[in-house]
Amino acid sequence: MTTNHNHQASKQLSELEQLKAENRALKVENEYLKKLDVLVQHRGQSKKSTKSSRN
Repeated sequence: MTTNHNHQASKQLSELEQLKAENRALKVENEYLKKLDVLVQHRGQSKKSTKSSRN
């Protein structure tokens, strides 16, 4: 029974490690998307000011 318990413990640990890795990846993706959103907004504002200065 100890072997079965060890197997279950390692399986849970493996699942925990997978969830931690996924969590890290999602955090990185979220930070990237935030920065991308800021960049897109900045470019949108730059185009507006360029158009208004041409008129």
